[in-house]
Amino acid sequence: LEGIMSTAQQDDHPNVLTYAGALLRVAYTTIAYWLVGLTPEENHAAKGQAWCRVNAYRFAAWHWRKYLKYSEDSRARASLAWCYANLGMLESAVEHYRLAYARNKDPEIALYLAQVELDFGNQASARSLMEEISPRRHELSEESLSTLSDVETRLSAPAPK
Repeated sequence: LEGIMSTAQQDDHPNVLTYAGALLRVAYTTIAYWLVGLTPEENHAAKGQAWCRVNAYRFAAWHWRKYLKYSEDSRARASLAWCYANLGMLESAVEHYRLAYARNKDPEIALYLAQVELDFGNQASARSLMEEISPRRHELSEESLSTLSDVETRLSAPAPK
């Protein structure tokens, strides 16, 4: 999850090499799946991550949904939620982040859930999550700390009239 989100934050406009790398990763993973015998989860996770690198969130979401058919995993569910959030599908993003957070109380999942709750207009839920995250902020990655700062700023801003 962290790798997907930080890559997506850094590469708003992927270059040709990033696209080529993603396509090669998808092709390589497909070959490995058929010849070496990757598990379906490994196959779909690798492809989901590759599509996220080039902001192809519809393709990535498709692979994360496939992953979840084989195995319920909070990180995979949070990755699916991340894709939905980037597609502007906030209701689906909130739903999947909530499911992921219910299974895994990871502060990174809570942070991105708080961000989407805020985007969706649920300030009370976002504040509650931020209270849970605050004592665990030392567990967040560098990329997540900037998201934390953004959410804190948005929550402290006066409500629009």
